[in-house]
Parts: sequence; C-alpha cells; structure tokens
Amino acid sequence: MRVLVTGGAGLIGYHAAMHYKNKGDQVDVMDNLERCDLLGHKVSPLRQLFNIDALKKAGVKWIKADVSDNDVFSHLDSSRDRYDYILHFAGQCGVPTSIENPRRDMEVNYLGTFNVLEFARRTGASVAFASTNKVYPIHDVFVKNEGKERWEFANRKWALTGFPVTNDLEGSRTPYGASKYAADVLCQEYAHTYGVRTGVFRMSCIYGPNQVLSFSEQGWASWFSLATLKGWPLTIYGDGDQVRDMLYAEDCVRAYDSFLSSNVKHGVWNLGGGVNNTITLNRHLNLMERITGKRSIVDYQDWRPADQKCYISDIRAIKKELGWEPLVNPEEGLIKVTEFFKANLNIFE
Repeated sequence: MRVLVTGGAGLIGYHAAMHYKNKGDQVDVMDNLERCDLLGHKVSPLRQLFNIDALKKAGVKWIKADVSDNDVFSHLDSSRDRYDYILHFAGQCGVPTSIENPRRDMEVNYLGTFNVLEFARRTGASVAFASTNKVYPIHDVFVKNEGKERWEFANRKWALTGFPVTNDLEGSRTPYGASKYAADVLCQEYAHTYGVRTGVFRMSCIYGPNQVLSFSEQGWASWFSLATLKGWPLTIYGDGDQVRDMLYAEDCVRAYDSFLSSNVKHGVWNLGGGVNNTITLNRHLNLMERITGKRSIVDYQDWRPADQKCYISDIRAIKKELGWEPLVNPEEGLIKVTEFFKANLNIFE
C-alpha cells in the first residue's frame, strides 16, 4: 500500500505513519510545521523536528507543504504518485487561535480538506479524516451529584452511554468547531456525490508518547504530564472536576485502520475512550503525582466561555460497525507518556 499522512509531525500523524511503515507500506508524511506559530509558541528546532527526524530515520518521506495551498498536490497528481490511503490529520487545532484568527483557521481546516478530497477524487484514494467532537454545539447542561467530584451530562442517557453521533447540530461551536464541521460535512458530500471513500472520525481527547508539541491550549493530557516532570506551573480553567474520555494514540490509529482496511465505503463515527476511559483533570494530577512522585503547582482560573464541564464519546457505533475498541486505559497510557517525556526531557526548554 502507498499511504499519505498529512500533519505527520503531530501526535496522531506520527503514530499513523509508524503504524503503516511497520506493516511494510510505503509512507509519506506532509507537514509545514506551522503548529507552533499558530498557537503562539517558539520551540527549538530539535523539538519541532523531533517526530519528523524519527520518521525519516524509519524510512518515511517528509513532504514540507501546506495543505491549504491550491497547488499543494499538483506535483503528485500522476499515476506514479497515487496513494491508496490518505489519513488527513493536518489542521489548525486551537480554539483560542480560531477565535483570534478565523481566516487562517478556515483556510487550514476547510480549504485544506477540500484540497485533499479533490486529490482523492482525481486519484482514487480512500480518505480518513480527523474531525472533532467540537463539531457538536457547546453544551451547558451538566450536574455534579452530591458526593461526586466529577461533572456529568444532565441527560441521563448520555451519562450512561456518552454523547451520540448526530448531525442535528444547531447552536454555537466556536470558529474552530465551525471550520471542522464544514470539513466534516464536505467529506460526507464527496462520498455521496463523487463516490470518494471517506471515513469521518469525531475525536475526543487523544494522547500518547511523541506529543512533543503539546501546550496548555491543546494536548492538555500530555502537557500536564510534561509540566509535572519539569516543575512548570499549570493553569486549570474551572474546578478541575471536568470530565474527558481519553484515547491512547495507538488505539486511535487502529480505529482509522479498521475503516481503511475494511469494505465500508463511508461512515461518520465518534472516536474516543468512551464511558470506560474517562478522567477528570484533578484525577490526572493525582495520577501524575503517583507516577512521578511530583505534585504540580496549579492555578485555578474562571471557566472559559467555550469550555464544557463534561464530554464523553458514545463509541458504540464504531465498535459495532468496524469491530474496534480501546485497549489502553488512561493510567496505562499516562505511564507510557511519562516514560517518553522522561527519556527526552532534554528537548523541552
């Protein structure tokens, strides 16, 4: 198989590229290394290129290109450069960044996805698209039952099974959620109108080793782990009892592969840890203390307008339709994340 991974310098892109390389496939990754600039961070070249360098050593080709450029695929559009699979992870991923710079957010997330789909339409590739749970409108009905140090959905069915896959999406979702939703719907339309094989994955909290460009704005689970080891102070917006469902990066990649290697022509799925792999931010800190022997200094600030007190994915559909399920629980995964950061602390200034 020939595989293209966009956003290959990122967490999921790195693990996806290694997954297919280890299977013996020919793998190219595309990344323009814009993430740090978009999120407003300066990092060392060693840190910025860490995943790219590791991929190149494994025999993966890096294409430095911007998916939002109209001619990004012009030099690849030939029979020799056809791909069987395109895993599209390139995106602007910061909610605050999307509010401050909605034009760039839309260019990367929507126009970049349009360019990928057009290339796939011309060349016959299958596309697996990284959507997000932020396509769902912001929910504000939560409860914290007495004696429980965690928020829950007020909707009792959601509390038991997680938030369902739905296209009933009226409401506000931030510019980031809007741009990803537009791209999400576009993937569906290319399946229906042009017959492009597309899988759309509305992801929750993905974490794992090699999330070297995690920051407080995005990639919080790995950021908490790194900050704990480095002794950096942490800011939590809210009371820390907000709940997220966690999905380990390699489990995430298996979900994408379960679609690409199947006979399913098109689908839209929630992708996260589900009800059995949830964690609060405060529990994460407790786990970090147990794993590392260190306790982070935490500054609790007021809730931010777009923050949800609880989000848990209903993953029953993807388990049934693709035969996939998470294998790594949050504690096991965070131990692996911590081991990665311990082994590479020198690259984090």
